[in-house]
Parts: sequence; structure tokens; C-alpha cells
Amino acid sequence: MRNFLETEKHLITLQHESEKRFLTEFRSGSYTQENPLVVKNPYLINPLSAVICFNTAEATTAEITVKGKAKEGDITHTFAASKEHILPIYGLYDNYTNTVVITLGNGKTSDVKIEVEELNVNRALYCHTTPEYFGKDLMLISSTTPLIDSAKTVGFDYAGDLRWIITNKQSWDIKKLENGRLLYTSYRTVQKPYYTVGFMEMDFCGKIYKEYRLPGGYHHDGIELENGNFLVASDNDFEESVEDYVVEVDKTTGEIVKSWDLLKILPREKGNAGDWNHHDWFHNNAVWYDKATNSITMSGRHKDAIINFNYDSGKLNWILGDPEGWGEEWQKYFFKNVTKGDFDWQYEQHAARILPNGNVFVFDNGTYRSKNKATWIPPEENFSRGVIYRIDTDKMEIEQVWQYGKERGAEFYSPYICNVDYYSEGHYMIHSGGIATYRGKHTDGLGAMLLNKYKDEHIHLTLESITVEVQNDEVKYEMKVQGGNYYRARRLSLYDEKTHFTLGKGEFLGGFGVTSEFGKVKFKDAEGGVPAKHNLSLILEEDRLALRAAFKEGSEVFLELKGASEVKFYSIPTVVHDVTAACVSFEEQKDNDFQFYVSREGLAGDFDIYLNIDNKRYDTGFSVKI
Repeated sequence: MRNFLETEKHLITLQHESEKRFLTEFRSGSYTQENPLVVKNPYLINPLSAVICFNTAEATTAEITVKGKAKEGDITHTFAASKEHILPIYGLYDNYTNTVVITLGNGKTSDVKIEVEELNVNRALYCHTTPEYFGKDLMLISSTTPLIDSAKTVGFDYAGDLRWIITNKQSWDIKKLENGRLLYTSYRTVQKPYYTVGFMEMDFCGKIYKEYRLPGGYHHDGIELENGNFLVASDNDFEESVEDYVVEVDKTTGEIVKSWDLLKILPREKGNAGDWNHHDWFHNNAVWYDKATNSITMSGRHKDAIINFNYDSGKLNWILGDPEGWGEEWQKYFFKNVTKGDFDWQYEQHAARILPNGNVFVFDNGTYRSKNKATWIPPEENFSRGVIYRIDTDKMEIEQVWQYGKERGAEFYSPYICNVDYYSEGHYMIHSGGIATYRGKHTDGLGAMLLNKYKDEHIHLTLESITVEVQNDEVKYEMKVQGGNYYRARRLSLYDEKTHFTLGKGEFLGGFGVTSEFGKVKFKDAEGGVPAKHNLSLILEEDRLALRAAFKEGSEVFLELKGASEVKFYSIPTVVHDVTAACVSFEEQKDNDFQFYVSREGLAGDFDIYLNIDNKRYDTGFSVKI
């Protein structure tokens, strides 16, 4: 007897079901301002959010104030006039009975109590700022180490109090979109170690309005363009290379409308950084579009290089970084240093961007501080920093005009991840999120990888982040969080004039395309099921069939879907690629753990599932209805 795989529901579906339940309860009852329906964690992944639902006889505005532990922590927002009020509530405290004050347009007020249990999450060790400076904003930091249960993506207020959280395993950057929602990564992976199926439009409740799915997945960074489309870091052919591809995604359809392949722009083997490897030869961790020059800027960690090329033609404009090892023919793309005074090239940098005045702002991780292993700087003597370079693309000259972090030495040293942000001239954020010490000594090891390396010695491993804001060279904000590394920081407001909470099911946009078939495969039937050593997992998702298993490297493996009138074979790659920079650790994986996905696009019917391993055909005992 065969077992049919049940479809695992997507979070969009689960959220819609949750929403339908509370709407049914609300609309079948008589809820008033004095006796509203309160739904905690309505979209399942943010227990520091709620919705408050009630009706009024006349259309009226509703102002809510989430009371802070001190008055300075109050968060207030006014919603448009309506008779049916479904109000999203953000900024609750955990381990606390929260008070939300509701004030209608006629002045009538009421209090709502919302008790939230204590959460297992890392807290700010300190947060040095003032409410006058920081206001009602939160500092969001996204976890690179969700393998640690307490290392979640979180948001802290001026006092360092936790006011926002996402509990599922998501990371990468968070940016606010023009519509007030968030650009955030999908929670599903498409390939190890951390490539996700795409990115999402999400609100502060955690509600997903759109998931954009890409054939090559998503990693590290993405931005919203002026036309509403998205420019995001993706991949082309996982077996050939990774993190050297960028795509423009249509905002309405999710389709890719333009792409750029760095293998056609740069040499693969030249100018290599200390952590370079052939497969992940560029390791792009930033995407930026500059309208003034119609150009795209990317940050290649494994080249110690920031590159800039023309949006239309893909023609390389310049390379910013240490020119050692690039060869004579590429020197024309590099800048000559004309700084009078302190100057350092950036190494294994992150989050490069072009400022309004044309300067380049980047987080200089400083990893090794040399392309020559003989002159690498040990971590105890190294530093990380935010740095601004002025570039003259006519004279090909560069000048270092500002930096913060070098003066703090190893205390601020992060060999991976991190970012900078620009608020206005002289007003910057610098986030050193990858600080790691092992047995009290700073290390060049990456926190997301050290968790596996020292999995039995976590007591000796300290992971932390320090986030700083500087205004006119004065430190106005500093927060330290320990217990995990944090990919990027982003200062955002929970409510603003663009806050637009909408009911209804989220959309699936884009797609994976039709998975390529292999052709006919010869095999010999094996007795029994798939051997336990392969640790086989099969999950039927709403848009794909997911296989995970352990195989010996180089094994010849095929997934077979056998239907009544057709048989489909898919080749499962079993090549182990070098991973010298795992920026995020979504799950513990060994070298011989492999993932493979079959898109449901173009598939229909009932299929029995077999696994062919080195010419032996095993019956998994499972079937699927697609």
C-alpha cells in the first residue's frame, strides 16, 4: 500500500486561514470599542503584534496608543475613518501586560489590555541613546544564526526594549518599501546553504502580501527601483557558480525582465580575496542602483572589490579596491589613491552603496587586510569600519573622506556580514554584526559556520553585534546584542502615513519554471525501501516537490516520478562545493546533505516516487497527486 504525500501549506495559506477564523468570529459577534475582539499574533510569526476589532455606529477615525513602559515609549497612530475597525497593533512588550488606548474621532476613549508571555530571545545588553534623538523608531537586526533558538530577527526601541520579532527562520536585509511595507526574504530555501526561493512583501504583523519566486532564488540584498520593480541578488546556474548574478523583477508579475551575469563582466580567477573559491568566486552581498549614472553597484566579498557597471549595456565602469593580483589589463578600471593622510582599502566588504553626492559608502570588514597570505593581519590586531570614499571617474582617483570603527580595533571587528546606512550628510549608521570570539580571542571564523565547527563547545563561543549611529562625528546611538550574529541593521518606524494594512490572501508571483528532465534511465530494482543512511525526506509543497537526502559525493542519483502514462526522471546533483562564507545558517547541514526541488509547473497527474542511486532503483513507498 502506497502513502500519498499531503500538501504542506505555505505560510501565506496558513495566514489566510488564521485571518478567516478571526474575521468569522468578529463578524458573527457584537464587538464594540469597550468590548473588542483582540487577536494576538494574528499572522503566526510575530507574537509582539495583535489586531483589535470592533464596530462603531458611524464612520470615525480611531487613534491607538501602545503605551510604553515610560511615556517616551508610547507609539501612536491614527487610522482612517470606518465603521468596521480592524486595527493592526505593533510594538508590544513580551513578559508584560500591555495597554493599548483607543481614541475615536469623537474623543471617546477605552483601554485594551494585551498580555504577552516571555519570549526566548536575545536582549540588548545596552542601548545608549536618548528618546529625543531616536524618537519612536526601532532598530531592526536580522539574525544570521537562527540555529540558536534565541537568535531571532528583532526590533528594539530607544530604551533597548524588545518591541518587534519574527519567529521563523528568515534573515538577509529588511528594507521599507514605498508603500510602507517591508522587503524581506522568503522563509523557504531553494539551495543550500542559504539561498531562498525569493523575497516577500510583508507588514510589521508578519503578514505576507506577496511572495516573489525566482528560478535562481534570492540571497543577501535587494532594492526597490523608482518604477516599482526590484533589483535583487540571485543565481543563474547553481552547479557552475553562485552569487554572481543580479536580476530585475517586475513588481506586478514577478517575472524577470532583465539580468546581468558577472561571469560575462569580470575575470573569475584574478584579484582573489582571502576566502575566494572557484564556485563562489565573487560572492555578491549588495545591490545598488544609481540614477544619476544609470549604473548598478555590487559588492564582491571574494574579490575585495566594489564594482560598477552600466545598467543598459552591462559594460564595466570601475572597480574600487586593492588592485593587487588583477593583472595589467584590468588596472585601468582601478582608482589611484590621492588621499592626504589616513587611507585603507576595504577588504571582504559588505553593503556598498552610492551616496547622493556620488561618494561610495561601504562597510569595510577588513578581513585579513591583505590579498597576500604572508601579510595577513591577525584578528586581534584587525578592525572593521564604515568608510566613505570620494571617487573621480574622469581622473580615476580616490580619496578617503570619512571613517568610523578603525579607532575601536578588534572590539568592532566583524569578518563577515554587516552594513552601513545613510540618513543625511554627516549622519550615518554603522552595524558591526559579525563579532565573534572563541575562548576569549577574536577570530576570523564566521559565526554562522562556527556554530557547526564548535557545536559541542558553544559555551566557549561568543557571538554579538554592535550598532552605532554617528551624527556630525558624534556617537548618538550605540546598541550591543549578544547571543548571535546579526546580518544587517535597519532603523525603521512601525507606523507612518503609508501604513496600509489590508485583508485578503497574499499572492504568489513569479515562479520556478518547468524543471528540466533528464531522459530515460536504466536501472535494476533493489529490494526494500530507500536505505536509512540516506535520511530521505519528501515534502509536497503548494508549488514544488522537495527532496532532501544524504548521498556519497559523486553518486549518480535520479528522482523518478512514474505515472500511468508517462515517466519523468530528474538528475540530482551530488557535487560538494566549497563554502568559505556562509553568511546565514538556516539549518545544520553536512557536506553530503543535498536538496532537490521539482517545480509543480507543467506537472499534472498521479505519480509514484522512486529513487535511483548508482543504478539501483528504490521504491520510496510514496505517491503524489499533482
